[in-house]
Amino acid sequence: MKQVTSAPALSGEQKDFTFRAVFYGLLIGLVLMCVMAYLDIVMGMDTNVATIASMIGILVVPTIGGPTNRREINLMQSCATATIFAAFSVYDNITAMFMMGEEVSLLPVFVLLILTDAMGICFVSLLRDQYVNDPNLPFPGAVMCTTALDQIDKKDNSSTKILLIATALGFALSMLQNFQIIPMIIGVTKYLPIEGMSLEIILVPIALGTGYVLGAKNALCMLAVSSIVCFIEGPVGTQKGWFADPNMDFYSGLQDFNLPVVVGCALFAALVPFARQWRSMLNAFHFKKGADGSGRDYSVKFQPILLIILTVVTIVFSYFYYGIHPVQLFICTIISLLFAMIAVRVFAESGLGAGVALNLFMIVIAYLITKNASYAMLITFMSFNTFALAQDTMTDLKIGQQVSASPKNLLKAQFIGVIVGGIAGMFLFYAILKTFGLDDELFTYPVANMYHSVISGVTEGSASGFFNPMRFGLGAAIGTVLSFIGLPAGGIAIAMYLPPRNVMGLALGGVIRWIVEKKKGEEVAEKYNNAATGIIIGDAIVTISMIGISLVSA
Repeated sequence: MKQVTSAPALSGEQKDFTFRAVFYGLLIGLVLMCVMAYLDIVMGMDTNVATIASMIGILVVPTIGGPTNRREINLMQSCATATIFAAFSVYDNITAMFMMGEEVSLLPVFVLLILTDAMGICFVSLLRDQYVNDPNLPFPGAVMCTTALDQIDKKDNSSTKILLIATALGFALSMLQNFQIIPMIIGVTKYLPIEGMSLEIILVPIALGTGYVLGAKNALCMLAVSSIVCFIEGPVGTQKGWFADPNMDFYSGLQDFNLPVVVGCALFAALVPFARQWRSMLNAFHFKKGADGSGRDYSVKFQPILLIILTVVTIVFSYFYYGIHPVQLFICTIISLLFAMIAVRVFAESGLGAGVALNLFMIVIAYLITKNASYAMLITFMSFNTFALAQDTMTDLKIGQQVSASPKNLLKAQFIGVIVGGIAGMFLFYAILKTFGLDDELFTYPVANMYHSVISGVTEGSASGFFNPMRFGLGAAIGTVLSFIGLPAGGIAIAMYLPPRNVMGLALGGVIRWIVEKKKGEEVAEKYNNAATGIIIGDAIVTISMIGISLVSA
């Protein structure tokens, strides 16, 4: 995929770290935090809010102080997304603990939240150069945000017109689908001859747009893997009794079966590139700012020390307050940092989050290590904080590279967003629990219920199904081979886990990209990233609008 050209070096006239950028970042983040909480608690869904935050910022930031620039909006968006995701894990992981009958005090949970969020930011700040400069990582989420930001400095209005027209088209299509005028899912499973086969495509604008930005190579690889899951693994596994018919249990059995393969593949997909780039890894730890010409304007001398301090404080606090053994938590912390690498790699390769898969796997691993269900859920909560903020921070650093923003200032914005978002998110969570409880008809906590079911099953002796060493080893071998031959192992791994209909919609967007490249050339295909970003924005606007309508009607 063609890389976005970086902007010129940061000039004094194009400041990024401003009061209004932070103010609007926090304000927009708090609004979208409520939206994301509703999506998760009511529907068990999330959405890519970074592009929406950028577009809102483009509209509102100039209302104080006049015209803005790409770097200022990038910092605003970074602050906003950190605010949104700072406390996102409490809605699922901590709710699952309440469902287990645990008496959970929210103040110590808040302490662990801030500590582990900060660990995720510190950890990926050490790895910035390896990820943002890797030509094999398309970062579709970052490209979509950069495409939106480019409209600020465009003197040619044609690109802006394409973006606006596509936004209107995405809005219209999403509205028609939400009111069931046109189908959202196309399926022909009932016509397939063998039990266990499935073929459905979710044709929502956000999936098509993300697939287009992702690029033909990555999307087609994911399409190939998803086809194997649909037409080969599904029927074979059903006939041999490895799992129930995927069409009968909504793929949950197949997902559980594939989970060790997915984690093994994604883990080694994240580790192999670092092993192959060990010289550049050492260069990244030069203490001088920009010593390797990477554009990094901060020294990494402080980050390892801070990461160690945060880890030690987290372990000591967890031991004295909760009684978790330090050695056990240290092992789980190392695993959570590896999971952070997986989350970043998967999102950079596919634009898809691996959060649920990693959370499920961590529940099992933590229980096998601690033999305590409550400890397992609490450790999983901490792990999610670390890799969620790692993923968000690295995406923002990639956007910053594309617009020549200051990485140091972006990290400052992340920490500000985490503190404010952590406080606000805990208050929001407390208010929801007090107002609606755990048995409300609208607030059903589908993801928390799933985690509760998993930990209940694990404590009853079914952990071996989730952590199968042979399947984990198979996944590790696949991930290693794919990384060496240059294929997107992280994206392929997540394609093995997600329901095929989700991947098919994404892959269709990549197929459209491939057709445009063959017919019109790469330059024209790159230009239509505007259109792909636009239909995603239109779809997201409808999602937010529908949430608002649901809240009012409730």
